[in-house]
Amino acid sequence: MRKSLALAAAPLTLILAGCYGFQGPERIVTKDARPATLSSSNIDMFINDFKQAEAYRNKNPSADNPFVPQMLRSGFMYNYSFCENYFAQMGQNQRRSQIIRSALVPITALMTGILGLQDFSKNPSAKEDLITSLAIGSAATTAALNIYDEHFLFGVENIGAVQVMTLKAQDAHATKVFEQDKITFERAMLHLIDNQGQCSPQSILSLARSVIKSAKLKATNENDGRGDGQGGVNVNANAGAGAGRSQPSGKVTVSPEG
Repeated sequence: MRKSLALAAAPLTLILAGCYGFQGPERIVTKDARPATLSSSNIDMFINDFKQAEAYRNKNPSADNPFVPQMLRSGFMYNYSFCENYFAQMGQNQRRSQIIRSALVPITALMTGILGLQDFSKNPSAKEDLITSLAIGSAATTAALNIYDEHFLFGVENIGAVQVMTLKAQDAHATKVFEQDKITFERAMLHLIDNQGQCSPQSILSLARSVIKSAKLKATNENDGRGDGQGGVNVNANAGAGAGRSQPSGKVTVSPEG
């Protein structure tokens, strides 16, 4: 029974490890617009900047707050760092998932073979119990891996591209914020909440879909520059615009513009 429970608990460990991926990175601002209390990260710089900005706001509600810019800078810095770390963790988790999935079948087969070599003549039912427990553990682990992969936003092969896209979105948001003049304390807190939200699973998925939908493509002839070939045809343009234009034969590839 103990061995059966141990085998059945294996997929639960994987699911719990994956919860971090489903929730997104750590957040420095809570739902009530206060600095978060984080057990595994230190955000003292932001907390100190927040306290200074909040104290000034309470004493001078209508005055320009000179402590808001530094609070935004430290907040944006932590958001960026936590988002980058989130992708690093997700990449590691996905690689572990692939390794476990690849090793599961041979390990199960090996353990089954070892059990077949043991002498269970004095307790025949024990062999059946162990083999059943092994099968249950293997099936449960496979099911847990399937659930994790199904809800994962990206695979190992494209996690780098998604990371670059998300961090660019965060940086673009922060840059635009600093173009504003006389940002109030309240507005600054909203900016921080919006900025950390750029790295949430929902925002990442929405941004990826938007980028894919709006992406412009161009088709390029491998013989560009030879003969009369013009190459670099924009597949988003009117197809009839290039009718009658001579193109040398060759492989045509399609890629994003820019």
